[in-house]
Amino acid sequence: MVDKHLNIDLSAKVIVVTGANSGIGFEACKYFASSGATLAMVCRSEEKGKSALESIKALSGSNSIRLFIADFSSLASVARAAKELLEAYPSIDVLCNNAGGSNGERVVTSEGFETTLVVNHLSGFLLTKLLMPAILEAAKGEPARVVFTSSLGHKNSPIGFDDLNLEKAYGSIKAYGRSKLMNLLTARSLDQKHRADNVIVSSFHPGAVRTAIWGKGGTLAKVIGFVMYPFMWNIEKGTDTFIWLASSNDEVVLRANGKYFFDRQAAKIADFATDAAADQLWQKSEELVSPWLVG
Repeated sequence: MVDKHLNIDLSAKVIVVTGANSGIGFEACKYFASSGATLAMVCRSEEKGKSALESIKALSGSNSIRLFIADFSSLASVARAAKELLEAYPSIDVLCNNAGGSNGERVVTSEGFETTLVVNHLSGFLLTKLLMPAILEAAKGEPARVVFTSSLGHKNSPIGFDDLNLEKAYGSIKAYGRSKLMNLLTARSLDQKHRADNVIVSSFHPGAVRTAIWGKGGTLAKVIGFVMYPFMWNIEKGTDTFIWLASSNDEVVLRANGKYFFDRQAAKIADFATDAAADQLWQKSEELVSPWLVG
């Protein structure tokens, strides 16, 4: 459960949260808004986003909240949202890369990417790259932060760089796990590139949380979700480490250094989550999103 006795004053902070209208994203937004942050909620659905925004306004009493629409299955949509965010916030203190999903079947987007790859990894990678000027501007004062929502599922499979679009052997759990490994590796690479710039980067596993994602990942995920549902963490518990990494001044957080966390502790990662894999992923991701980094 989130420690509400921390009483962290976030009134001087600009926080961007993707996947903000449901699950742990919505729960984190409630906390940030109630703590005084200027909050940017990035959502795919305008209707659901507006509903979530109004709920958070009512719960927090804050009017410092704005909604930005981005379909994470489209890099063009993410690039447009990034431009709008930069125009609204020249300085961004915290970016929470939380948007994600799971797909029972392999679907290729109009831009040519397997959907899980682009929604869970490439779009967050692109958004982070595009928002870095504002993040670095904030880091001229107190440390800025970038937090990635990863998963224990990152241990399911190493990345096959010769088949990022999973044309050869698609599986929903495999696709999801690889994308969560990409989140973890991106956090590590981003830390190496910007630790000296006063940017704190981390990734985390929220735990097995009671969210709608279990019903969207194919038959096996649905079965696992049904069987394990009574034993899963509630949303508030699953959001605790997320909020802690994004806002706490605990020494462990301030020295996160690209690490992966679970339940407020640095956690063991897969043996194949190597620096070499992180470097290769960064280079390949830059290549794939390059058309949307210019113009």
